[in-house]
Amino acid sequence: MQFSDAQFAAAWTILEDRWNRKHNAQTVKIYRDILSAELTAEQFGEACRAAFRFETFFPSPQKLVDYGVGKGDFQERAISEWDEAIARVSQGLTSTETPGPVRDLIRSVCNGEQLGQVDTRTLTFARKEFLERRTAQLAGLARNTTPALPGTEVPRVLQ
Repeated sequence: MQFSDAQFAAAWTILEDRWNRKHNAQTVKIYRDILSAELTAEQFGEACRAAFRFETFFPSPQKLVDYGVGKGDFQERAISEWDEAIARVSQGLTSTETPGPVRDLIRSVCNGEQLGQVDTRTLTFARKEFLERRTAQLAGLARNTTPALPGTEVPRVLQ
């Protein structure tokens, strides 16, 4: 999901100008690494426009990713994933389109039962547990995929 240096520089310069802030090369590189790994050029542009309009302080990389993919914070994302799974099951489909961490977590909170087979009383508790665990999962994933801070100065990405 790469975007060009020119695309990054154009949007990044506007963000820095908006908050009258210049970042060092290491910080810019970390932002660029995170954002280019998770967003397309269009999503990055959308994220920058949203941050420009709504944020009071310079946005974190995760806030830009959230704006770019059209999701709110981790809990909002977990709620959206649960609601989507319930909607799919109500249509006679599997809880998720493809296997993965969301489907695995749904199975776990439903004690191995299919989501559509869980009784309504248990479903309330399963939803609560899913939201708590998925929110923690997403936060951990964001933490673990954030690049380590470099120990040496790197050339500035934007001059």
